[in-house]
Amino acid sequence: MPICKDRVPLSVLPWRKQPSWRVVEVLPELIGLVYEGVAEVRPWFALVERLRSLFAARNVTVTLHHWQDRIGDVHVMSLDEHDNTDWQLAERIYRERFAHIELLRPETMSPGQLREFGPGDVEPACAEFFTVLGIGQCLRICFAESGGMRCWVDVLLGDGTPKRGFCAEERHLFLSLLPHLTRALGLYARMQRQEAHRLVYEGNLDHLQQGCLLLNGESRVITANRAVKAMLARHAGIELTKGRVQIRDRSLQQLLEQAIARAVEQRHAPGPAEPGKLLRVPGQAGVLFGMSVAPAPLLRYFQGCQAPSVILNLVELSEVTTAPQSSSYPPELIAQLFALTRQEARLASCLADGQSISEAAAQMGIAVTAARNYTKNIYAKLGIKGQTDLVRMLCKSSVLLRR
Repeated sequence: MPICKDRVPLSVLPWRKQPSWRVVEVLPELIGLVYEGVAEVRPWFALVERLRSLFAARNVTVTLHHWQDRIGDVHVMSLDEHDNTDWQLAERIYRERFAHIELLRPETMSPGQLREFGPGDVEPACAEFFTVLGIGQCLRICFAESGGMRCWVDVLLGDGTPKRGFCAEERHLFLSLLPHLTRALGLYARMQRQEAHRLVYEGNLDHLQQGCLLLNGESRVITANRAVKAMLARHAGIELTKGRVQIRDRSLQQLLEQAIARAVEQRHAPGPAEPGKLLRVPGQAGVLFGMSVAPAPLLRYFQGCQAPSVILNLVELSEVTTAPQSSSYPPELIAQLFALTRQEARLASCLADGQSISEAAAQMGIAVTAARNYTKNIYAKLGIKGQTDLVRMLCKSSVLLRR
């Protein structure tokens, strides 16, 4: 598979000449693009487009790299409109054949360092590779932030340019941008970490057995965990309508709105927060919900309109059933978590349901003496003394013992 589907004619490659601009003239615009690029879908794409124009370059590339995740490198490239080169294939060939050349490896650069190289600076095979790609000279700058993320910008000139290298004004431009690039990279890395923490935080909510909703300062639901969605799907009386929590009972709805408004005020009030407001909300078929409304802690992982101001917890206080409930602790998960045998796990599940040893033995179809022996083994393996301790331990592990 050819790297270059159609080589760019030298006639359309820009001929190298002294830049028509001065650093003082273009620097303010570029600084703006540096900071705006932090929030772009393709980080700093507008910046590399402008740099390609200023340098009359064949392409300009920004590479974002974290030392712990080479596979996760992000490449943002601005290409000449005539360029049909398969740069992904070129990158793969470079990694396989020429990554050992220290001059070409950005990892060997120190933050703030400028490096220029071209076909005349590398071994013949690599120089031929550059020629096939139509690469003349390359100017690279490296910068980093404290969390381990590094970034480098490459400006590639076409092979139709004179071999005099980059001029002092062009180098001065890169060095003038360096402190701003470093600060912008720090902002970008922080935003990425905050987004990762936000996703982890919201993901952990789904592991809570109680219902949990996060509301913003306008009382709109930001996140509702799986437990809440399951409760609302089973029972009427409370529902989510147009992003808001709605209670059918109007008097209770008014109390809820007052509690939410108070929690929003408390979130920014000085001093310790007041206890959350507790409400009892009747559902259908005799179900009773308990609801707590409390101010959310100030979490730096959430920003702007997505910042949670209120935490609303919802639990089912009672439920009328026509048949006994089976254990909420599956024996296979108990066995896996506590290294019990299959029979020991079944017995532990029965005991956690409140059954006596004789009742559990009858349900399992084993002798009471065998059940007592299993019980001793369970207590020994878990380091506990009795059935009360067993129930307490399984309750503490309830989040993990869920199918």
